[in-house]
Amino acid sequence: MRKVSMALGAIVITMNLWAGTAWASVHPKQPDATPACNYTCYDLSNLMLGTDQIQNAYVYGDYGTGGKVGQNLNLKLASNSHPNEDFAEKKVGDLAAYCGKVIARTSYVCLRYPPAYPVFESDWAPYGNESGLCAGVSVANTGDEPVTLQRCGVSAKTLWVGDMKDSTTCNGDVYTPWVNAADRAFSHPLVLTIGPQKGRPWRKLLVDRLDTLTGGVVKDSQEFTIRYGPVA
Repeated sequence: MRKVSMALGAIVITMNLWAGTAWASVHPKQPDATPACNYTCYDLSNLMLGTDQIQNAYVYGDYGTGGKVGQNLNLKLASNSHPNEDFAEKKVGDLAAYCGKVIARTSYVCLRYPPAYPVFESDWAPYGNESGLCAGVSVANTGDEPVTLQRCGVSAKTLWVGDMKDSTTCNGDVYTPWVNAADRAFSHPLVLTIGPQKGRPWRKLLVDRLDTLTGGVVKDSQEFTIRYGPVA
């Protein structure tokens, strides 16, 4: 694993790819989402746990039904027959269009990132059917807050921005901290994090303060990548 040093030009290139609903680690092969979800879905995985554990709606039965506001999200062993692992990544705009409107101008992302940075939602879409329930938080002013299903498009709590300056690469994939757009912290923003391995669900997703280690490297539990191809 090595730290990525990105000049502004490199960031712009990455943003251009991202704006096309792509990511630096896109693999154009058969996705792990259910066949019905096809290429509208993506797999979110974490550097600490590996690419075979992907984002999942923790809903009883794994039938792609019964999801509701407040249900937890976690990482689960990837399978193309698990509809609860189907999530549609959507670029909803850029910071220039959202800051001062849906996203407060005093939020971390509006104060710290270029206006061209893209803003995303992650819509739970079992069998390719977008549910209108997105990965988000009920509050965004404290650490250790669970990431749960929340209504899409209602507030900045379901909006996420990739912190490209703190990205790392591993085995050819780019891993990035995902910052919740509703956080108004001046420093150490709330980012997507793998929670402690205790209680249910296992591998629970939450937001916690960005934790940089010696040399400015972000903890593996806070680095995530997106793949559209098979789990390796």
